[in-house]
Amino acid sequence: MKLLWKTAISILLAALVCGLSACGCDDGGEVIYVQTGGETVVSVLAEGHLGGGGAQNANGSPLKAGNSLSFRSKDTGWPMTVTACRGDHGAEPIASLVIPEAPAKGERWFVYFQNGALAYGPEWPGEG
Repeated sequence: MKLLWKTAISILLAALVCGLSACGCDDGGEVIYVQTGGETVVSVLAEGHLGGGGAQNANGSPLKAGNSLSFRSKDTGWPMTVTACRGDHGAEPIASLVIPEAPAKGERWFVYFQNGALAYGPEWPGEG
């Protein structure tokens, strides 16, 4: 019986990790969208020549300051266009930007709002 509980807990944890990756949470992607506040963002899209996808909170609620969503270049390719949207599933785009190339090996690009527009850089952004 004890082994059955351990197995059930292991399966539940594995499902939880897979669920988080599916929602765009940090899964080792090279591009991380960081909600810094100010603009109301519900969903974020990432697109490139290989394809694209989006991410948002599972319940469709706006992202809170400090929330982040991760995107992998193996799903999109470079250049990668990142679009922040006010609506669910990519509705009501607010702003977008094109990231022309991959970050240096072992590093990431962080995308965030700055002065009402999307910007990116190699450092986690401050609140603003």
